[in-house]
Amino acid sequence: MVALLVFSSPGETLYRGTPQRLAVGNTWQVAQQLATRLGVAPTPIEPVTAYPLAYADLLRRAQGEQRRQALPALHPLPTVVVAEPVWFLGFPLWFGEVPRPVMTILQQVTTEQRIVYPFVTHEGGGLGRTQAQLQAALPHAEIRPGLPVRGSRANRAGCAVDHWLMQYQQNLVKEGVFKNDRTK
Repeated sequence: MVALLVFSSPGETLYRGTPQRLAVGNTWQVAQQLATRLGVAPTPIEPVTAYPLAYADLLRRAQGEQRRQALPALHPLPTVVVAEPVWFLGFPLWFGEVPRPVMTILQQVTTEQRIVYPFVTHEGGGLGRTQAQLQAALPHAEIRPGLPVRGSRANRAGCAVDHWLMQYQQNLVKEGVFKNDRTK
């Protein structure tokens, strides 16, 4: 009934304005909190060619991909996951936009209707232009207002995740994500 798709780049990430190596990426940390509440395992979106671990190198590659509107090759996702009608889609905000690996997934899905709940980690850019980009890439989908989480607060975003889910509680019950009118 629901898929939790996550692009989170390991290695160095911007943490309180300074590149630091984290054991688990910020977006993955938020995804784990969502997974607990939704009762579904996160599915990683993984590029065939991994992103560099050094922050400066990652930025160079990501900027080049965005400038060229590249669609990096990805490891295949399970068909059953991609076919789910409700997606929780997580990714870091890169230069105010959806990262190119996520755009690859969006270009590969059919035009069938689906509901997308985006969640984004950032260091000050909020959701950036992601809502409009997601709607343009999936014109038949219903893109719900997303959850922006500052990356440096990702490990303690549980309260923000709960509040975000509560505003959609009735929808999530109707969509079959939750069995009753209470979040898990």
